[in-house]
Amino acid sequence: MLLVVKLVIIGVLLLLLAICKVLSVFSLQEVVGAIALGAIAYALLSGEEKDQEKKKITIVSDKKTEYNDVCEKADADYRFLQMSLQAIQDKELHYLLQSMQQIAERLLGYLEKHPERIPVASRFVNYYQDRTASLVRQYLSMREAGLRAELQQSLLQDMKNTFRGFLAAYESQLGKVMESELLDMEAEMKVAQQVMDEEGIRAKDTVYLPIEDEKEEKKSKKEQEDNNTPLKYAGIALAALIGAVGIYKLTDKKKEE
Repeated sequence: MLLVVKLVIIGVLLLLLAICKVLSVFSLQEVVGAIALGAIAYALLSGEEKDQEKKKITIVSDKKTEYNDVCEKADADYRFLQMSLQAIQDKELHYLLQSMQQIAERLLGYLEKHPERIPVASRFVNYYQDRTASLVRQYLSMREAGLRAELQQSLLQDMKNTFRGFLAAYESQLGKVMESELLDMEAEMKVAQQVMDEEGIRAKDTVYLPIEDEKEEKKSKKEQEDNNTPLKYAGIALAALIGAVGIYKLTDKKKEE
Protein backbone atom coordinates (compact mmCIF):
# COMPACT_ATOMS: atom_id res chain seq x y z
CA MET A 1 0.00 0.00 0.00
CA LEU A 2 1.20 3.51 -0.76
CA LEU A 3 2.83 5.62 1.95
CA VAL A 4 0.23 8.40 1.54
CA VAL A 5 -2.65 6.00 2.23
CA LYS A 6 -0.90 4.71 5.36
CA LEU A 7 -0.39 8.27 6.62
CA VAL A 8 -4.07 9.07 6.01
CA ILE A 9 -5.12 5.99 8.01
CA ILE A 10 -2.85 7.00 10.92
CA GLY A 11 -4.25 10.52 10.81
CA VAL A 12 -7.84 9.25 10.93
CA LEU A 13 -7.01 7.04 13.92
CA LEU A 14 -5.44 9.95 15.78
CA LEU A 15 -8.49 12.10 14.98
CA LEU A 16 -10.82 9.41 16.33
CA LEU A 17 -8.67 9.16 19.46
CA ALA A 18 -8.96 12.91 20.03
CA ILE A 19 -12.73 12.91 19.49
CA CYS A 20 -13.23 10.00 21.84
CA LYS A 21 -11.07 11.71 24.44
CA VAL A 22 -13.03 14.94 24.21
CA LEU A 23 -16.43 13.27 24.33
CA SER A 24 -15.28 10.77 26.97
CA VAL A 25 -17.16 8.04 25.14
CA PHE A 26 -14.44 5.48 25.77
CA SER A 27 -11.62 5.36 28.23
CA LEU A 28 -8.08 5.97 27.06
CA GLN A 29 -7.16 2.33 27.65
CA GLU A 30 -10.06 1.10 25.48
CA VAL A 31 -9.18 3.44 22.62
CA VAL A 32 -5.49 2.50 22.74
CA GLY A 33 -6.42 -1.19 22.86
CA ALA A 34 -8.69 -0.82 19.83
CA ILE A 35 -5.98 0.99 17.86
CA ALA A 36 -3.47 -1.70 18.80
CA LEU A 37 -5.80 -4.46 17.63
CA GLY A 38 -6.40 -2.59 14.39
CA ALA A 39 -2.66 -2.19 13.83
CA ILE A 40 -2.08 -5.91 14.43
CA ALA A 41 -4.88 -6.85 12.01
CA TYR A 42 -3.46 -4.46 9.42
CA ALA A 43 0.01 -5.96 9.80
CA LEU A 44 -1.35 -9.49 9.40
CA LEU A 45 -3.35 -8.57 6.31
CA SER A 46 -0.36 -6.77 4.78
CA GLY A 47 1.84 -9.83 5.41
CA GLU A 48 -0.73 -12.12 3.80
CA GLU A 49 -0.94 -9.85 0.77
CA LYS A 50 2.84 -9.92 0.40
CA ASP A 51 2.84 -13.72 0.68
CA GLN A 52 0.25 -13.90 -2.10
CA GLU A 53 2.43 -11.65 -4.28
CA LYS A 54 5.47 -13.84 -3.62
CA LYS A 55 3.44 -16.94 -4.43
CA LYS A 56 2.34 -15.50 -7.77
CA ILE A 57 5.90 -14.53 -8.70
CA THR A 58 7.11 -18.02 -7.83
CA ILE A 59 4.46 -19.64 -10.04
CA VAL A 60 5.39 -17.46 -13.02
CA SER A 61 9.07 -18.19 -12.44
CA ASP A 62 8.41 -21.96 -12.32
CA LYS A 63 6.42 -21.74 -15.54
CA LYS A 64 9.27 -19.94 -17.31
CA THR A 65 11.68 -22.57 -16.07
CA GLU A 66 9.38 -25.31 -17.31
CA TYR A 67 9.21 -23.67 -20.74
CA ASN A 68 12.99 -23.42 -20.82
CA ASP A 69 13.31 -27.10 -19.91
CA VAL A 70 10.98 -28.09 -22.76
CA CYS A 71 12.95 -26.02 -25.26
CA GLU A 72 16.30 -27.36 -24.06
CA LYS A 73 15.10 -30.97 -24.29
CA ALA A 74 13.62 -30.42 -27.76
CA ASP A 75 16.85 -28.82 -28.99
CA ALA A 76 19.04 -31.56 -27.47
CA ASP A 77 17.00 -34.39 -29.05
CA TYR A 78 16.97 -32.59 -32.40
CA ARG A 79 20.76 -32.14 -32.41
CA PHE A 80 21.31 -35.79 -31.43
CA LEU A 81 19.07 -37.05 -34.24
CA GLN A 82 20.73 -34.69 -36.71
CA MET A 83 24.17 -36.11 -35.87
CA SER A 84 22.80 -39.68 -35.96
CA LEU A 85 21.74 -39.27 -39.60
CA GLN A 86 25.34 -39.79 -40.68
CA ALA A 87 25.46 -43.18 -38.95
CA ILE A 88 22.24 -44.55 -40.52
CA GLN A 89 23.18 -46.36 -43.71
CA ASP A 90 19.79 -47.77 -44.71
CA LYS A 91 18.44 -45.39 -47.37
CA GLU A 92 14.76 -45.67 -46.46
CA LEU A 93 15.34 -45.24 -42.73
CA HIS A 94 17.67 -42.32 -43.46
CA TYR A 95 15.00 -40.72 -45.65
CA LEU A 96 12.28 -41.14 -43.00
CA LEU A 97 14.39 -39.69 -40.22
CA GLN A 98 15.59 -36.82 -42.42
CA SER A 99 11.98 -35.97 -43.32
CA MET A 100 11.04 -36.00 -39.64
CA GLN A 101 13.98 -33.73 -38.85
CA GLN A 102 12.87 -31.22 -41.46
CA ILE A 103 9.44 -31.02 -39.82
CA ALA A 104 11.03 -30.78 -36.37
CA GLU A 105 13.21 -27.91 -37.56
CA ARG A 106 10.17 -25.98 -38.77
CA LEU A 107 8.26 -26.72 -35.56
CA LEU A 108 11.09 -25.65 -33.26
CA GLY A 109 11.72 -22.55 -35.34
CA TYR A 110 8.04 -21.65 -34.98
CA LEU A 111 8.19 -22.15 -31.20
CA GLU A 112 11.20 -19.85 -31.02
CA LYS A 113 9.11 -17.06 -32.53
CA HIS A 114 5.91 -18.01 -30.66
CA PRO A 115 6.90 -19.25 -27.17
CA GLU A 116 3.28 -19.04 -26.03
CA ARG A 117 2.62 -22.21 -28.10
CA ILE A 118 5.20 -24.27 -26.17
CA PRO A 119 2.57 -25.99 -23.97
CA VAL A 120 0.81 -27.25 -27.11
CA ALA A 121 4.10 -28.79 -28.32
CA SER A 122 4.70 -30.77 -25.12
CA ARG A 123 3.25 -33.93 -26.69
CA PHE A 124 5.66 -33.67 -29.60
CA VAL A 125 8.69 -32.93 -27.42
CA ASN A 126 8.04 -35.32 -24.56
CA TYR A 127 6.78 -38.27 -26.59
CA TYR A 128 7.26 -38.35 -30.36
CA GLN A 129 10.67 -36.71 -30.63
CA ASP A 130 11.78 -38.26 -27.34
CA ARG A 131 10.81 -41.78 -28.54
CA THR A 132 12.48 -41.17 -31.89
CA ALA A 133 15.76 -40.26 -30.19
CA SER A 134 15.46 -43.26 -27.84
CA LEU A 135 14.83 -45.74 -30.68
CA VAL A 136 17.70 -44.38 -32.78
CA ARG A 137 20.02 -44.53 -29.77
CA GLN A 138 19.07 -48.17 -29.07
CA TYR A 139 19.33 -49.15 -32.74
CA LEU A 140 22.84 -47.72 -33.10
CA SER A 141 23.91 -49.35 -29.81
CA MET A 142 22.68 -52.80 -30.88
CA ARG A 143 24.29 -52.47 -34.29
CA GLU A 144 27.63 -51.56 -32.74
CA ALA A 145 27.30 -54.54 -30.38
CA GLY A 146 27.29 -56.89 -33.40
CA LEU A 147 23.69 -58.08 -33.38
CA ARG A 148 23.00 -60.97 -35.74
CA ALA A 149 22.15 -59.92 -39.30
CA GLU A 150 18.65 -61.43 -39.31
CA LEU A 151 17.82 -59.71 -36.01
CA GLN A 152 19.18 -56.42 -37.34
CA GLN A 153 16.95 -56.72 -40.42
CA SER A 154 13.89 -57.50 -38.29
CA LEU A 155 14.65 -54.57 -36.00
CA LEU A 156 15.28 -52.30 -38.98
CA GLN A 157 11.95 -53.20 -40.57
CA ASP A 158 10.09 -52.52 -37.32
CA MET A 159 11.80 -49.14 -37.05
CA LYS A 160 10.78 -48.24 -40.60
CA ASN A 161 7.15 -49.08 -39.86
CA THR A 162 7.27 -47.06 -36.64
CA PHE A 163 8.93 -44.07 -38.29
CA ARG A 164 6.34 -44.03 -41.07
CA GLY A 165 3.74 -43.51 -38.37
CA PHE A 166 5.94 -41.00 -36.56
CA LEU A 167 6.33 -38.99 -39.78
CA ALA A 168 2.55 -38.58 -39.95
CA ALA A 169 2.51 -37.73 -36.22
CA TYR A 170 5.20 -35.07 -36.71
CA GLU A 171 3.10 -33.42 -39.41
CA SER A 172 0.00 -33.60 -37.21
CA GLN A 173 1.84 -32.03 -34.26
CA LEU A 174 3.13 -29.20 -36.47
CA GLY A 175 -0.44 -28.50 -37.54
CA LYS A 176 -1.64 -28.44 -33.93
CA VAL A 177 1.12 -26.05 -32.87
CA MET A 178 0.28 -23.69 -35.75
CA GLU A 179 -3.49 -24.22 -35.44
CA SER A 180 -4.27 -20.86 -33.86
CA GLU A 181 -2.36 -18.97 -36.54
CA LEU A 182 -4.05 -21.00 -39.28
CA LEU A 183 -7.44 -20.20 -37.80
CA ASP A 184 -6.51 -16.52 -37.63
CA MET A 185 -5.50 -16.59 -41.31
CA GLU A 186 -8.75 -18.30 -42.32
CA ALA A 187 -10.80 -15.79 -40.33
CA GLU A 188 -8.89 -12.86 -41.85
CA MET A 189 -9.40 -14.19 -45.39
CA LYS A 190 -13.14 -14.66 -44.73
CA VAL A 191 -13.42 -11.08 -43.51
CA ALA A 192 -11.48 -9.85 -46.56
CA GLN A 193 -13.81 -11.79 -48.87
CA GLN A 194 -16.87 -10.34 -47.14
CA VAL A 195 -15.50 -6.81 -47.52
CA MET A 196 -14.85 -7.36 -51.23
CA ASP A 197 -18.33 -8.87 -51.70
CA GLU A 198 -19.92 -5.83 -50.05
CA GLU A 199 -17.97 -3.51 -52.36
CA GLY A 200 -18.79 -5.58 -55.43
CA ILE A 201 -15.18 -6.52 -56.10
CA ARG A 202 -14.63 -9.72 -58.04
CA ALA A 203 -11.40 -11.60 -58.58
CA LYS A 204 -9.83 -11.07 -61.99
CA ASP A 205 -9.22 -13.93 -64.38
CA THR A 206 -5.50 -13.98 -65.02
CA VAL A 207 -3.28 -16.11 -67.20
CA TYR A 208 -0.90 -17.85 -64.85
CA LEU A 209 2.60 -18.24 -66.15
CA PRO A 210 5.02 -19.56 -63.52
CA ILE A 211 8.29 -17.69 -63.19
CA GLU A 212 10.19 -20.93 -63.68
CA ASP A 213 8.45 -21.46 -67.04
CA GLU A 214 9.48 -17.97 -68.14
CA LYS A 215 13.05 -18.70 -67.15
CA GLU A 216 12.98 -22.01 -68.98
CA GLU A 217 11.53 -20.32 -72.07
CA LYS A 218 14.24 -17.64 -72.06
CA LYS A 219 16.86 -20.29 -71.43
CA SER A 220 15.68 -22.42 -74.37
CA LYS A 221 15.69 -19.38 -76.66
CA LYS A 222 19.21 -18.49 -75.57
CA GLU A 223 20.38 -22.07 -76.10
CA GLN A 224 18.79 -22.10 -79.54
CA GLU A 225 20.54 -18.85 -80.41
CA ASP A 226 23.83 -20.25 -79.11
CA ASN A 227 23.36 -23.36 -81.20
CA ASN A 228 22.62 -21.28 -84.31
CA THR A 229 25.61 -18.99 -83.81
CA PRO A 230 28.22 -21.39 -85.31
CA LEU A 231 26.02 -21.96 -88.34
CA LYS A 232 25.57 -18.24 -88.77
CA TYR A 233 29.32 -17.63 -88.67
CA ALA A 234 29.93 -20.55 -91.00
CA GLY A 235 27.46 -19.07 -93.52
CA ILE A 236 29.13 -15.68 -93.34
CA ALA A 237 32.57 -17.24 -93.83
CA LEU A 238 31.34 -19.30 -96.81
CA ALA A 239 29.76 -16.24 -98.42
CA ALA A 240 32.98 -14.28 -97.90
CA LEU A 241 35.01 -17.10 -99.46
CA ILE A 242 32.74 -17.33 -102.50
CA GLY A 243 32.90 -13.57 -102.91
CA ALA A 244 36.68 -13.57 -102.67
CA VAL A 245 36.96 -16.34 -105.27
CA GLY A 246 34.60 -14.45 -107.58
CA ILE A 247 36.58 -11.22 -107.26
CA TYR A 248 39.84 -13.09 -107.88
CA LYS A 249 38.51 -14.69 -111.05
CA LEU A 250 37.13 -11.42 -112.28
CA THR A 251 40.46 -9.67 -111.70
CA ASP A 252 42.39 -12.49 -113.37
CA LYS A 253 40.11 -12.34 -116.40
CA LYS A 254 40.71 -8.60 -116.82
CA LYS A 255 44.46 -9.15 -116.71
CA GLU A 256 44.22 -11.70 -119.49
CA GLU A 257 42.28 -9.25 -121.64
